[in-house]
Amino acid sequence: MSKSTSFEQALELTPIDGDLSTLAWDVPDLWKQGRGAWGGLVVGALVKSVEMQEELDISRRVRTISSQIFAPIPVGPNAISVTCLRRGSGMSTWQSFVRDENGVPLAQGVVITGKPRATDLAGVESSWGMASVPAMGDWREVPTALIVPPLGPEFCAQLEYRPRRGMPMSGEAPWTEGWISIPGLTAWTAHLLMGIVDAWLPAAYVALPGPRPMATVSFGAHLLMDPSEVDPGEPLLHEATVTAAQDGFTSELRRLWTPDGRLVLENHQSIVIVA
Repeated sequence: MSKSTSFEQALELTPIDGDLSTLAWDVPDLWKQGRGAWGGLVVGALVKSVEMQEELDISRRVRTISSQIFAPIPVGPNAISVTCLRRGSGMSTWQSFVRDENGVPLAQGVVITGKPRATDLAGVESSWGMASVPAMGDWREVPTALIVPPLGPEFCAQLEYRPRRGMPMSGEAPWTEGWISIPGLTAWTAHLLMGIVDAWLPAAYVALPGPRPMATVSFGAHLLMDPSEVDPGEPLLHEATVTAAQDGFTSELRRLWTPDGRLVLENHQSIVIVA
């Protein structure tokens, strides 16, 4: 039986020869999805590799990531290479690649970190958000659902789900909603938040009449709260909708909310339905 690993343990990155720009990453098998590592784990590793570069300048928090996964990331030894594309006075742009044992690139992410900007708008910009806050309710009143194979990928067993809306293959509108958390979590980080938004099944599964393989083509996320301000003792409300679909390619919008109605993260994915 495989040894259990936490989300953070699964994202342990080790400098190779003491160089932070090249990191060893051993992917555990309990965090798989299909033939390789779960996509949220890959995004988390790409973001964490940049956070490690910025540890000496904590004012430059992770703001966004744009990522593509070219091929399945195998369980076992891999490596991540990190390059600073530009470091400006208030913002840095980084590029990270996940590579296999032979150095072949399997995934890449462009991550932007930045200091707080336009601080004179602090009392104004908080009112600009136009996203509709879902009806919250008390998360404690929503029962947990055990999601293990064959009901879901292997990695789902490591997380806690409280579904509220969107039963897979029910034929209803492609809209999912529910509470999600990481058991034993002591603090949220940018890499955990950007990974966990990928943990729900694609919303298109709700509208489909039967199971179909799917794959994320592109992933973009915008972190809208300081992770240190998000309570690790409470789950986050995860919502996802298909905004449009054509030729088997769907555009899906995902959001994470705190129980008191603050928008933590917004994620846009292009997901292909495999024939």
